[in-house]
Amino acid sequence: MKKYLQCDSKFWSITIEENDETKLFIRYGNLCDYEELNVKKVEKQFPSKEECQKYCEEASKTKEDKGYQEVVPGQQIQQQIQKNDSPIQNRPVQTKQQQKQSNAIKRTGSLKPDTIAAITDDALNGRQQAIKGPAVDLGKGTIPLGKVMLAQTWNEEIDPKGYYLSEKLDGMRMIWTGSKMYSRNGNPIQFPDFFVQGWPKSYLDGELWLERDQFSKLVSITKRQVPVEDDWRKVKYMVFDAPGLKLPFKDRYLRFKQACEQANQYIVYVPHIVCKGYDHLIDELEAVQDLEGEGLMLRDPDSTYEQRRSDKLLKVKTFMDDEATVLAHEEGTGRCQGMLGSLKVKNTSGIVFNIGSGLTDDIRQKPPKIGSRITYKYYGVSKNNVPRFPIYLRERPKE
Repeated sequence: MKKYLQCDSKFWSITIEENDETKLFIRYGNLCDYEELNVKKVEKQFPSKEECQKYCEEASKTKEDKGYQEVVPGQQIQQQIQKNDSPIQNRPVQTKQQQKQSNAIKRTGSLKPDTIAAITDDALNGRQQAIKGPAVDLGKGTIPLGKVMLAQTWNEEIDPKGYYLSEKLDGMRMIWTGSKMYSRNGNPIQFPDFFVQGWPKSYLDGELWLERDQFSKLVSITKRQVPVEDDWRKVKYMVFDAPGLKLPFKDRYLRFKQACEQANQYIVYVPHIVCKGYDHLIDELEAVQDLEGEGLMLRDPDSTYEQRRSDKLLKVKTFMDDEATVLAHEEGTGRCQGMLGSLKVKNTSGIVFNIGSGLTDDIRQKPPKIGSRITYKYYGVSKNNVPRFPIYLRERPKE
């Protein structure tokens, strides 16, 4: 038995082994021009072929309930969202803007209240009940500027069960010292006084954030030397750690959560839940990315704050990303004649390559300057370590 299902640019397949009907294989990942990218594989063994068959049917139904449709491998389908909730049908390829509008219609009211994406939205919108009481002790510890805890990448050999799970936000990393705010590399950020009124007088680690998929707009707000108050009223400081506390993360979390709830509306704790296992992790990842979110974070609940890239903090994505330095501008041809065709860049591994995807006409007319840093995403690497299908995401702010 084999099933191959697809939903937008994602695929999922399940196959029962022909020679051993108690064993099945699951494959899932992304699709780009019919090619499967960033493929993940799972193998499951069952006591009997009946249990294996039952799991296969239930897993397939779960995916179909989420909007997946069974197709012939390689067949590209598009979702059609109608007011009467008609089933998925084949239709011509939409423009990116039309797809976003359709996805927004599809997602309205469908976000489960217990997913980390929904819980994060609740915290962001101030729907959590405030906790009143004496000031919370967040410790007197400090960290050198530029020495923050950084994440490694999760892989399937690591069992996520028991980790604290949160949404990975696409914001600007910031350290609050109790009176000033600094970027990940130690550069000061100017902010209006009202923004930090009532905040804790201890070190906090987090990100400035607007909302999902709004990184460029955030940068334009925060880079000004003279803050514009109306713009800053849209910004939140999303706190995910308290480095001044020499405690396990599970205890630090309770402390900074309460401290944020006692402060003003511009400081918000990043909600965490306990991961129940691999399937739970994948379900949460899909829910976040359906909302244009970036991914998930996993934290060892018993870990202390480390001023380095740590295996106690893991990022979970369906694609990889990296930073690169712009080396040159390659001129476009055809429709892009007279504009930027691609960026010649060098990534953090020293690999030189071109990025032509993800560039809007505005960027092609006014591209990132030579020497500037950009962020791009990609789907694995070639035998020569060249990123496959690199896509421009954004220019990095000067930190």
